[in-house]
Amino acid sequence: MVRDLRTYLTGLEKAGELLHIRGEINPKTELGGVAWQAQNKIGKATYFEKLKGYHGWRAVSYIHGSRKRIALALGTTPSNFIPEIIKRMDKGLTKCNLVNSGPVKETIWTDDAVDLYKIPIHTHSDSCIGPYIGGGIGIVKDPEYGIRNVSIHRHQLKSRNKLGIMMIEGRHMDLIYKKYEKRNEPMPIVIAIGHDAAYYISACWTTKLGVDEFEIAGTLMGEPVELVKCETIDLEAPAHAEIVIEGEVPPLIREQEGPFAEHTGYARAGSGLNPIVNVKAITMRSDAIYYALQGGRPESESQTLDGMPMEVVLFKRLMDVGGHVNLKDVVALPYAGGSHIVVIQMVPEIEGQVHDVLLAALSSPYIHPKIAIAVDEDVDPHDPKELFWSISTRVNPKEDVFLVPGCKGHPLDESAELITPKDTTPSIRMISKMGIDSTKPPTRTPDARDLFRRSAPMGLGRVLIDDYI
Repeated sequence: MVRDLRTYLTGLEKAGELLHIRGEINPKTELGGVAWQAQNKIGKATYFEKLKGYHGWRAVSYIHGSRKRIALALGTTPSNFIPEIIKRMDKGLTKCNLVNSGPVKETIWTDDAVDLYKIPIHTHSDSCIGPYIGGGIGIVKDPEYGIRNVSIHRHQLKSRNKLGIMMIEGRHMDLIYKKYEKRNEPMPIVIAIGHDAAYYISACWTTKLGVDEFEIAGTLMGEPVELVKCETIDLEAPAHAEIVIEGEVPPLIREQEGPFAEHTGYARAGSGLNPIVNVKAITMRSDAIYYALQGGRPESESQTLDGMPMEVVLFKRLMDVGGHVNLKDVVALPYAGGSHIVVIQMVPEIEGQVHDVLLAALSSPYIHPKIAIAVDEDVDPHDPKELFWSISTRVNPKEDVFLVPGCKGHPLDESAELITPKDTTPSIRMISKMGIDSTKPPTRTPDARDLFRRSAPMGLGRVLIDDYI
């Protein structure tokens, strides 16, 4: 059986991770709030069975909203996610298969039939200018080398056949778009909505330019991604997607885009004059399910989706700093507003090693991290109480905290200094970065290390309370 959004939803259903919303929901005024409450108060993803104004449509949200759900999709557990994904990726990339057709071709709209207003695109927050596609995977090709690039972007609904798009300066899609602009040619683009989690994980995977992220998805799934030819542009799209939007990004045209509630919980950053997408065709399943990825107020889905691939990439990068690091775990905190804080669990062996690791984390392929914290093996990096206890009892700010000024900041981070004119693109921000060493002394000095041995209540681990009540 080919893996797609529906097989993923079946797995979430069996695991008790899916909450069915049977009352009628308005995507423009209610969906975001109901989805957020289900995620943050009940701890479940949502399946909306009835959407006001969209007869026959269904929608899902927060399906990637927890580490458990993403791990379930890949047949592993949150604690074993990093080693399992590294093991799979060590097998190499998996080439895609081009097929003649697929479920995404069951309904085809072209020319005057194209109408984005018929899709239940929802409004994420009270700060958004209007409805946005948040769960669309953008697919483009380098015009020079013909290599596919896959990534996730926000898309503002502007008209029945036009979307806004924000590309981050210097990232892969932006670099490819600039090549088209130099040629004065439109950039063909596919926006594909609704897939197995592996598609979204790979789309959030930061790797070198020239790697086809769909080949990463194939390796993660253990089966090739199946693609079909588009109707109106020279690109391929996932055959088993729920919805595919075909379009072109014209050169040198910018329109006002935003505000949009981003992963930080704020909405102004990134707004301004951004490119547009002229939609040429929409293909979909006859009973398509809309994926209403919810952005904005933490925790948004994008924080988990960005964070877990980041953890794998950072783990592989950091374990070789200085030749070898006794690394235990890397956590991109999903509750910290978009992985701007990274926690590294390690056992320091010599002096200076922790600072080297923290610097490597702060200068990684990802632009998100601005604060890196190192904890020792006796501290659970996933537990905020453990993290703050470690910082409060093991950190001497004079010795264990350092700042790195003059760094490039994330363009959506409002705390970073904006050095380009407001409401223009590209948006370039500068920021300082911080490393915090919250580990015990290195194993080279066992006596000093033993001073920080944690005490435990007498009998803990040996006696069980159930035996006494």
